[in-house]
Amino acid sequence: MNSPSEQGPGLRSKAAPRPLSRRIFVATVGNLPAVAAIRRAHAEARPTKRPEEKMEITRVGSQPTAKGPADWFSGTVQIDPLFQPKAPARAAGARVTFEPGARTAWHTHPLGQTLIVTSGCGWVQCEGGPVEEVRPGDVVWFPPGVRHWHGAAPTTAMTHIAIQEALDGKVVDWLEHVSDEQYRR
Repeated sequence: MNSPSEQGPGLRSKAAPRPLSRRIFVATVGNLPAVAAIRRAHAEARPTKRPEEKMEITRVGSQPTAKGPADWFSGTVQIDPLFQPKAPARAAGARVTFEPGARTAWHTHPLGQTLIVTSGCGWVQCEGGPVEEVRPGDVVWFPPGVRHWHGAAPTTAMTHIAIQEALDGKVVDWLEHVSDEQYRR
């Protein structure tokens, strides 16, 4: 089967290339500059990686645990820093462990705060609202500027990851301590 007639209607052999029509030639060659321009535009639009941009891994235990300051907490609290903001990012995070009965003072965050409860049983409250119980897997959002506190339940420790963003370098405004009466409501 070498001749086109032996191959059937519309079929050609590999030895006989199909002639290139002028219309196909002009359409193909005429589009090459456009294809080249599109490829250049896509190449220029791709973000270039700057040499200083590198992944960072902060190893567990590489940052010292701090005791929660008495001005900001009641009871025994340990703070493990997780990450600080790196421009242009503004978020900072810490793992905070409250012994039974320990809690924060009343405070606000200029851009709000997210808590992710990882262990134990805790209590959270926004000013004027009820004290709510939180457990592992619960996620709590405190809106910007809302007075609130959080801590462990009276008989059970609680650990959460706290994430908040800095506004003009500030992540929190600490206020007065939560009284025992307020805590036990």
